[in-house]
Amino acid sequence: MNRLDRYVFRSAATAFLGTLLVLTAMIWVTQALRELDIMTTQGQTILAFVFITSLALPALILGLAPAALFMAVAHTLFRMNSDSEIVVASAAGISTWRFLRPLVILALIVATCCAALSLELVPAALRQFRFEISRVRADVVAFIAQPGRFTTLAQGMVFHVRERNANGVLGGIFINDARDPNQVNTYLAERGQVVDSAEGTFLVLEDGAIHRRTTGKPDSNVVEFQRYAFDLSPFTSNGEATVYRAPERSFRDLLNPSSQDVAFLLEAGRFTEEIHRRLSLPLYVLAFFGIACAALAEPRTTREGRGLALAATAPFIITLQVTSFGLINQVRSNPDLIPFVYIVPIVFIVGSLLSLSGRFKPRMPEAIRRRVDRLAQRVVRATVN
Repeated sequence: MNRLDRYVFRSAATAFLGTLLVLTAMIWVTQALRELDIMTTQGQTILAFVFITSLALPALILGLAPAALFMAVAHTLFRMNSDSEIVVASAAGISTWRFLRPLVILALIVATCCAALSLELVPAALRQFRFEISRVRADVVAFIAQPGRFTTLAQGMVFHVRERNANGVLGGIFINDARDPNQVNTYLAERGQVVDSAEGTFLVLEDGAIHRRTTGKPDSNVVEFQRYAFDLSPFTSNGEATVYRAPERSFRDLLNPSSQDVAFLLEAGRFTEEIHRRLSLPLYVLAFFGIACAALAEPRTTREGRGLALAATAPFIITLQVTSFGLINQVRSNPDLIPFVYIVPIVFIVGSLLSLSGRFKPRMPEAIRRRVDRLAQRVVRATVN
């Protein structure tokens, strides 16, 4: 690339990365707040919270990249038109196609990265996110060993621990088991420790008593013990087989699901939808890029309205976005629509190429154009006055 190419590429790439970073950070914060219970109720550290919530970043980047590319390219072309840089380049004999070469390279890089993200990286991050959430929820020690707090492990099951030593020994244990409303058991123990064994996970209590209260009886029974093993296995998910959803599967798993795969047997159409969603995504990235170029890449003088050209892209962007979502969702139940998932972005790409070549120029209806012109003149008069 020559100096002009590097300048245009650097301007658009900087705008793209900045836009993508800001949008991703804003949405990540709102998504991370939904998982705040990892710290507040699950007893995890801030580092674990940041690590787990950051696993959603690849999916956010994938969803925001097409819009960020459109905004970056539109911003770059709009600014260069405003500064008459495109006009000067055209006067120097540089064609529109030649001027767009670095932007095309950027669009191809973004489309390739989106393909890599959608095919493997995002599903891997989602699988890891599912694993980490399951691990946190199965970490009974971190869950119940929160000194000074009454923790609800399950419906009717409340734990309280006075202290936890550095070696993992719990002191001052209180357990109220009201899962069976006909018999409520309250466990009190001086100390205890969580033990994992082949038979399951147990909380071994020492020097304590069990208070049993039965419905209809005024008195409670008290049983003292020196050692008692309280079974925590029902509250862990270590033995459960994880069934991954279609968005969490690798592309190879989607293409060749097992005949015994529970998720595939229940939602075979969801697998088909996910396959074509991933394969068609680069085309939609290029379609968004093409709309921005078709609207703003042509040289315009300072007298010509560029804001109106930018606003005219809104119907095309909305139509493309709504159509893509609608088609992808319908593929699940109607496989005959699969070709249209690819035809729609290709139509927008071809239309953008024809618009840039001058063979096709979408025009705003005359009545709307006159109304917009009158509104613009009114704004100008009000500003001057």
